[in-house]
Amino acid sequence: MNIAQEPAVRSRDGDLVGDARALGRMYRFLVDSLRLSWEDTPYSVTEGWVIAELAQRDVTEVMELRRRIGIDPGYLSRVLARFQADRLITRDRSPENRRFQTVRLTRRGRAACEVIEDRMAEALRVRLSAFPESDRRRVVEAMTSISGAVERVLGGRCAL
Repeated sequence: MNIAQEPAVRSRDGDLVGDARALGRMYRFLVDSLRLSWEDTPYSVTEGWVIAELAQRDVTEVMELRRRIGIDPGYLSRVLARFQADRLITRDRSPENRRFQTVRLTRRGRAACEVIEDRMAEALRVRLSAFPESDRRRVVEAMTSISGAVERVLGGRCAL
């Protein structure tokens, strides 16, 4: 996506839906660079997001992980099975409720996460470098503001 060919983020008539859709296009401009950062890794974008989410905590309950990233339970199960086979995670039963499963990254999983995080950071740096410094700061501040507002509404979930 060429940002110069996209319409301005602000719709001319102040339409909230139009503004939100334009913001979505700008967001995709940035996120598409993250997809490219996975091209020469053995993991899909979704698998990379799962690894990155698991790295946020020492132990993660699978149901909570599914809620946080908004992934289909069957697909998440297959992703976790692959990670376990690749020795990226260990699985256990929750000590609070044995019906629930927990996962944790192994050292190997954390090393994979570091590679993914480094590539994501570099991809974002490259994409953001398209903006002049003053605009870059404003874009990041706006993203932080939007992220905070959405987080307050969603409470850590990806979907309503």
